[in-house]
Amino acid sequence: MTTPDILGQGGTIGLTIGEAAGRVDRLGFVVVNGATPGRPGGANLVVALRATPTLAHFDPELIQYWETTAGRGRPVELTRQADVPLEHPYAWGTIRVVDRLNEFNSFLSFGGILRVDFVSPTETVVVFGSPAPIVRWTGHSQDVDPLAGAVGAFFARIRVPIDFEPGAEERIALASPVALYAVLLDRLERRHAASETLRAADGAWAVEVDREARRVRDTAPADWQAALALARDLGLDAA
Repeated sequence: MTTPDILGQGGTIGLTIGEAAGRVDRLGFVVVNGATPGRPGGANLVVALRATPTLAHFDPELIQYWETTAGRGRPVELTRQADVPLEHPYAWGTIRVVDRLNEFNSFLSFGGILRVDFVSPTETVVVFGSPAPIVRWTGHSQDVDPLAGAVGAFFARIRVPIDFEPGAEERIALASPVALYAVLLDRLERRHAASETLRAADGAWAVEVDREARRVRDTAPADWQAALALARDLGLDAA
């Protein structure tokens, strides 16, 4: 089966299980470098699945995410009953972390590497690592990241060719997370260039988009070119 190029030109992905365990010593989940994927290790969502709720923060019991099988995305559920250790790619889309009361926190990711392992007989640590952002979206116990609205709208936009163009879903699934992120950055840059009003409204966030676009162009030029080709071929190049 053909799999996406998860790394692209983005470098090493993700915290190790040992590194991640220290991040959730007293927490149910934490986002590390979520909006700054250019930092060492990239963006990470770390989740602790424990046998007994701590009642101290948020106590996840179920994680829902997407993976690609035969070029098509499918939803997956992960609990403490999963066979571990586990390491494999996960796909772009929503990651949802759910507790015993069915409360949830959700995140948006461009895809990456999933790692799962025991750290004790009663605790399993899960790491979603990506060379592209993992942004906080909706949820019970977190704020929304500034980029979340743009990422959510972008994911809705790329579902249009998936629904109507044969082969589009596989083409998007095979893009590296960095290339998929670059499609969004290019769209945002061109939108800001076309309208000073929109750029002014986005304020400091528009400056961050410019900085990230330059970083990706400089550090991952092949991914940036792949993004431009993907956007053109699938009609995603309109801002």
